[in-house]
Amino acid sequence: MIATAKGFFDGQQIVLDPPVRLEAGQEVVIAYTVATSAKSVETKSNIVDSLIGAIPNTGKTLDDYRSERLEKYADNG
Repeated sequence: MIATAKGFFDGQQIVLDPPVRLEAGQEVVIAYTVATSAKSVETKSNIVDSLIGAIPNTGKTLDDYRSERLEKYADNG
């Protein structure tokens, strides 16, 4: 049987919500994710900031780009 539960690590043990009753010797498989910290968000922001200017500004509006794409991919039958 496969069941899922969500929880958190309190520094000493994993706390599941809802609580799961396990028996000694019972096999478990744990998959986990690491919550995003403020530091990693800051790093991502720095990466995005480094890309500014990588694509030259042609002065076109979003509507101009949209029209260009619609013309390019229009079905000319």
